[in-house]
Amino acid sequence: MKAICSKINLKEAVGLCEKITGKNLSLPVLSNILISGEGRRLKLTSTNLEIGLSVEIPAKIEEKGMITVPSGVINNFLSSLSLDENITLESQHNSLLVLTSDTSTLIKGQPCDDFPVLPTAKDGNVFEIPASEFVSGLKSVNYAASFLNIKPEISSVYVASDKAVPLTFVSTDSFRLAEKKTNLFFPGFKNILIPIKSVSEILRIFDGKKGMLKLTLNKNQIFISLDGIDFISRLTEGIFPDYQQIIPTKFIADAVLDKNSFAAAMKTASIFSGKLNEVSIGVDPESDFMTVSTSSQESGEHTGKIKAKTIGEKIKMSFNHRYIHDCLQHISSKEIILRFAGEEKPLVISGTDDNSFRYLVMPMNTL
Repeated sequence: MKAICSKINLKEAVGLCEKITGKNLSLPVLSNILISGEGRRLKLTSTNLEIGLSVEIPAKIEEKGMITVPSGVINNFLSSLSLDENITLESQHNSLLVLTSDTSTLIKGQPCDDFPVLPTAKDGNVFEIPASEFVSGLKSVNYAASFLNIKPEISSVYVASDKAVPLTFVSTDSFRLAEKKTNLFFPGFKNILIPIKSVSEILRIFDGKKGMLKLTLNKNQIFISLDGIDFISRLTEGIFPDYQQIIPTKFIADAVLDKNSFAAAMKTASIFSGKLNEVSIGVDPESDFMTVSTSSQESGEHTGKIKAKTIGEKIKMSFNHRYIHDCLQHISSKEIILRFAGEEKPLVISGTDDNSFRYLVMPMNTL
């Protein structure tokens, strides 16, 4: 193989692929990136057997071929170079010769024979989704998924749609739940569970990308393609909890307040919270305030008041302040509404003028 390409394009492609590589004692080639050249494109491929990625960049291919090189070595090397000129890549036996205007570097590689062949999206249902919508949906809920793999179905993001169901993203760790709905409808969409580790990679790779994502879904895998980038991941097997059953339909108290003021009050209160991150939220319809209070033996105690429009019954409940803080940046409204269903029942948080996102968090005394 011999190819000439832009150092900027190569560095970006290598950076994307490096994170996908894996360490496997029985298959050490997985720590490498497969580089192949044919036609007018240079293709970089990496996999850890759970997920895979290939990135194509424009190149002048003088001789087709392929080679694998250690991802960390080539990524660190390219990071040390100025990125304002072209670069020449030439395979020599099991090594890669890298030439610039003032450097000559030989990177030792490995034979390509043991490198896994990634599955291709030949079969399955195909959907086109704006990249911004898909990324936004995953971002809005991924933090609420469980990062423990004890229950794989909740260590995933649930994505669903149908003729009468908008494209919806949901995640939960059993202590809180986030749901984001879009205005898009996809009849025949297969309800899927994307592993949380794969979600993190999807966000890293496609965040900020414009255009339409091509999603291909089959029984066990999801393929995502956009502008020369092809991502593949296994899907989680299992059934996502019927979360609609835990969403309260009756509430005993509501509080409408400024989102930024609430976030600031929670941040201040968290300074005095204990090891369990416990913060108490109180609502009294007879006043125009909501209280946020906390205390700990180590740091002291604090109570803050926030102007709020309140209705219903008087109630005070304790929550993990980190769980509440996580959701606020995903609410676009300036004002939010906190809906209390009663003691030992979840608090529901949403925007006053945007019903596309809602968030449930369980009180501390039920954890």
